[in-house]
Amino acid sequence: MVKQTRAQRTRQALIAAAAIEFDRHGYSGTSLSAVHGACGVTMGALTFHFPAKADLASAVCREAEAVTRAALPGPEPAPTVRSVAELTLVVADLLECEVTVRAAARLSQERMPSAQWHGVWRAALRDLVPLLQRAATPGARPQPGELELMAVYLTAGAEAALRAGQPGGEVRAQLERLWGLVLDAAPKSASNPGPCPAPDFRPLLPERRPGSLPLTNGLDP
Repeated sequence: MVKQTRAQRTRQALIAAAAIEFDRHGYSGTSLSAVHGACGVTMGALTFHFPAKADLASAVCREAEAVTRAALPGPEPAPTVRSVAELTLVVADLLECEVTVRAAARLSQERMPSAQWHGVWRAALRDLVPLLQRAATPGARPQPGELELMAVYLTAGAEAALRAGQPGGEVRAQLERLWGLVLDAAPKSASNPGPCPAPDFRPLLPERRPGSLPLTNGLDP
């Protein structure tokens, strides 16, 4: 049991180290020697868990996808424009705070076959559209399809800004201001009652900072 626990700790440490490397250098720029060196384990320990770099990248992506699914808002009986805004803000928070998510996002952009991170939140967004469509007023703006497109573009912009080094707090504040304009312009109803100059969106994911996944040294395979 002790050996199994150590092996699991080593595996998680390798995933954390690999996420940092993939985030910083991309797939082609990441070496297995850098990953095992960051963990303080041997190359043999690394290849015991991940025989090839592609296996390590797949593990990082799976973890990022699981983290993202857990963080996304759950289904709502009557979603509104605010529901779409909340989803994009959660994704932006994840990109700032979770190194595995940033790594998976970069691997997705590099067209890694195992990197499906963008598809996770896009699927959640697509699930909102039919529900919004039912409550949409004909001819009103924005329509659900337009909201989906807006969410995709805003999230892509936030991802690019974070990748360029813009502070996460600034990126989130910009997203909130832009969604505030949309919420203020959206048709008013019982579920969306009026102007919203200062939207009360969900706070940044707690206790998560960029690159904060722990690395443990001297672990056994």
